Amino acid sequence: MMETLLLMFLLTHASGTQAIHTVSKICVQKQQTITVPCLYDQKYANYPKYMSRGGVRIFSGYVSHSRMSIVDNQAENVFTATLRAAEVSDSGTYWCAVTMSGYDPHAYLYLDVTEAEARLRVSSQTVSGYEGGNVTILCHGASHWCTIRGACVGRDGRSLERTAVSDDGGDVLRVTLWQLQKEDSGWYYCSNENSQMPVRVTVTEALNITQFTTNPSYSTTPLGEDRQFRWLLLLGAMLPFTVCGAVMLIKARHKRRECRDSVCAVLHVCVSAEQSGSAESSNLHEGMEKKQQLPKGTGKNSEVMCENLYEIMTGIKQNTRGNWKNNEVACEDLYETMTGFKQNNQLTATDKQKTYASIVRKVKK
Repeated sequence: MMETLLLMFLLTHASGTQAIHTVSKICVQKQQTITVPCLYDQKYANYPKYMSRGGVRIFSGYVSHSRMSIVDNQAENVFTATLRAAEVSDSGTYWCAVTMSGYDPHAYLYLDVTEAEARLRVSSQTVSGYEGGNVTILCHGASHWCTIRGACVGRDGRSLERTAVSDDGGDVLRVTLWQLQKEDSGWYYCSNENSQMPVRVTVTEALNITQFTTNPSYSTTPLGEDRQFRWLLLLGAMLPFTVCGAVMLIKARHKRRECRDSVCAVLHVCVSAEQSGSAESSNLHEGMEKKQQLPKGTGKNSEVMCENLYEIMTGIKQNTRGNWKNNEVACEDLYETMTGFKQNNQLTATDKQKTYASIVRKVKK
């Protein structure tokens, strides 16, 4: 009976290793996360994949606890099993397998979880590079760098295309992949005489980085471009408000200048009337009509009185101080109100011009 079981194991194991490829032994420290790649033939792409655990394949059971997850990448014909927060009790034999009718193609590996730091290790199981560029992997405690299907390069002088290895001090193996190509993407591993450590290399198309460097006006990184775009968007949003504010400011200045010129014109009429010695309301009306185009009245009240002029200038009704008969306000009283000085009819023409200039300056302020 035992011989029959052993024969069945050997037969299923042999057939499985022809279709599924993985590493044979992984050593990892407790509480670390480890990812195991399982490569399969294209003909198994559409079948379910799983990981089982047990010393004998036919007696192994599915690994279904929450710390183990399976991801199938059918584009690259590989599925990965990731174990998080590994425990010493997780040590044992595991099987990469594909569900088929009759028998399941499979490949085995041994996982060794230790309390101490593993002798063979890498800083990260994933590295990335761009077409035409280089990537470097530091393998601690390793002697070789290999592909999953077996081609290796190491300190023993064997070579691998566009791959170079060198000692980086101590037992560190420095691996450099240069002039990367898209087909270089895939799973590799660092190895020593006892175990292997899988490493995933991803090569990205060069267009993803050169599109930011061909035009010097753009940042060399997507982050820099995004930051510049946000600044341009903000400035674009602020531009209408800036233009509107400038237009409103110009209109306000223009309106203020028109108002100032209007006041100066009215003052000029009044002062000119005083300097000529004529405070007749009819003459004042005529001067204002020329300077300000103010509407005339009709009939007896068609005169523009200095009382009305004062109200135009100040917005305040002038107390009547003039002739009681026609109820007019003398321009000299308006002059006194505006300047604080009594009108001196004996002033020379030059002095009166200076007085007028003083009034204009006050109005402009």
